[in-house]
Amino acid sequence: MDEKQLHYEFMSIPGESHPGLTFEEYRDACVFLLFYHYLCLRYDQKLEDCYKLEAMVRMAVRGKLQLPSFLRFIEAVSPFLHLASGRFQLTDFSFYRNLTRMQSTEKQKSYARFVRKLIKKMNLWDNDALLLEKYPAFFEDLLKEFAGMKKETIISDEALRLYRLFFSRSVASVRRIFVPDFEYGLLYRCMSDHSAGLDISGYDSHEGYREILRILGYMSGVPKDSLHIYDWKEWKRESVSAEKFDAVGIYMPEGAGAGSIMAENEDSRKLMDAIGNISKGELPFLLSAFSMLKEDGVLAAILPGALLYREGRESQLRRFLVKEQNGLDMVMLLPDHILPVAGQKEVFLLLQKNRSRKDVMFFDCSETECFGKEQLHTIEIAWKERKTIPGFCSRVEQPDLEKNDYNLNLPRYIVKKVKLAKIDIEAKKKRIEEIDRELEEIEKRIAMYKRDLEL
Repeated sequence: MDEKQLHYEFMSIPGESHPGLTFEEYRDACVFLLFYHYLCLRYDQKLEDCYKLEAMVRMAVRGKLQLPSFLRFIEAVSPFLHLASGRFQLTDFSFYRNLTRMQSTEKQKSYARFVRKLIKKMNLWDNDALLLEKYPAFFEDLLKEFAGMKKETIISDEALRLYRLFFSRSVASVRRIFVPDFEYGLLYRCMSDHSAGLDISGYDSHEGYREILRILGYMSGVPKDSLHIYDWKEWKRESVSAEKFDAVGIYMPEGAGAGSIMAENEDSRKLMDAIGNISKGELPFLLSAFSMLKEDGVLAAILPGALLYREGRESQLRRFLVKEQNGLDMVMLLPDHILPVAGQKEVFLLLQKNRSRKDVMFFDCSETECFGKEQLHTIEIAWKERKTIPGFCSRVEQPDLEKNDYNLNLPRYIVKKVKLAKIDIEAKKKRIEEIDRELEEIEKRIAMYKRDLEL
């Protein structure tokens, strides 16, 4: 198989039927088996034949691969792959542990059918050298596909391009990065082009997502001691004394709950004491995350647009962020099609520590059809040169923001051009005449039907 064929095989996996398994069960099973396959390819010379994929396929062909025999096979191969990789025990994965506790006979049969089907499919993938080279990229594309199948986890390529653009242009060197609620781990890949040199931290309440990020980091060459993944309770304890970060990426298009913060460090505690209780959590969370940046750090976030203009205490928080911290560098209103949340507008925010300038760039991209190379280049030039382009972007100084009481709603700063459409009067008249003729014909038919029915 060539690269195109192999990629097609990978991308066909999410769409295949999986009777008896939920979406999450199917996804976790795919991730587990694909990672096992990757490790077999990577350590082929160190692994005995009886532990390779072909051995499991032979069991399936002979009808001897049921769930208990599959679990025994993984239990046998796990120490050898751990010795080879130095990092992973397959028996430690939540997917494996859940299978060992499986009580339902029907569910066991469903898993066994799935395993037999997928391993036979993987066994047909030849060209091992090319497959091993492309596996990390294919695996990431597969995760994007899985993420796109659920509203709660979808993050579009266009949104990822925005993160990549502003992280790459905002800070000279990114080493330490943080991604809260990273889910499929796709966002951190946009924060630097040099994964091997990164020190990555993040938290997520879902153990399966934490495992996915560990796999992504491993495939990308991130050293074990440079990958710090926590659940929320662990991170709360760790954040008290955690070293600060070069970059923080936040993706919360549906917002954050009241009382949400990113860290429990001293700066965050002082901030929350000053804020008190507040019904919406986006701005407190944003300010808490901002406190975790290094002196020249950058933060990019996608959040609900309502945080720009909600009144009351949130107005004071915007003032604190914009005037006292001078942290807000850019606000961009996003088009509906790149985000999964219906009924509300989302914004892309860029925050920077220790900015020398005292302005904020506003972009209205609500009607942008796509964020391709040309559109991103236009945005980059306007942002760098702090241009004002009527109807598209505006450079606003702090005194103007203060006049508006730090209400950041875009219509206050960008006036959209009203497009006047030309109306062809003669064409409209002709159309009216055509409609009149059509109505006359319909009335004749109705009269004919009435006569036939003697009505």
